[in-house]
Amino acid sequence: MDHARDHRLHPVEEEERAERSRIERVYGAYSSDLHYRKIWTGDTARFIYERKWVDIGRVLVAEGVETATARLLDLGAGSGGDCDRFRDLGLRPERIVALDLLREYARMAGRSHVWLAALQADGARLPFRDGSFDVVYQSTMLSSVLDRDRRTRILDEVRRVLAPRGLFLSYDTRYPNPWNRNTRPVSSAEIRAAFPGYRVGVNSTTLIPPLIRLLRFLPHAAWRAIERIPPLRSHLLVVVRKV
Repeated sequence: MDHARDHRLHPVEEEERAERSRIERVYGAYSSDLHYRKIWTGDTARFIYERKWVDIGRVLVAEGVETATARLLDLGAGSGGDCDRFRDLGLRPERIVALDLLREYARMAGRSHVWLAALQADGARLPFRDGSFDVVYQSTMLSSVLDRDRRTRILDEVRRVLAPRGLFLSYDTRYPNPWNRNTRPVSSAEIRAAFPGYRVGVNSTTLIPPLIRLLRFLPHAAWRAIERIPPLRSHLLVVVRKV
């Protein structure tokens, strides 16, 4: 009886533990899957990553982000590789925070990037004050959250911690993946609904990964040409500006 009462008293903690367990199972399966590791290494994967960061760099310039002073939060930072990229784009290392639901990833990010403030926390309950960050960024984290209500709470938290004139950058899938039931696309409509009154810009990007692997023997110039066809882009880079 006491156990049942405790369960009712702490539904948020129970949900967080369940979600963490699910994600641990999913990402554990990813890391042990030789095929998955193979397809996300090599020339095609490097091309995808480089094109993504060209787009993000352009957004930071176009939005006039003061990289020397901007405070950045990377949601679902994993091992911290994207934090490295933001550092390369001019953000100060001491003003970058990496957050992940999984303690293992937060520890990995901190060990491999000694300059990085990395912590384990739930994106639906961010441990930061209102208006703490000039830039909040997520890359394929939201699509790994299957519960729509939980995704809404995460986006509500993003909105809360954005500073005045703050920028939210979301890079995520636009199409369902028939080979991966552990993801759900993130539509521009979903993000627009979470940020009423904000300026929202949407750009499709990233040549569909299975297609680029089929065309792996073509030169990069051909990949870039095919990528210009909007329906053949698999991700959305959504830029949300607090006004």
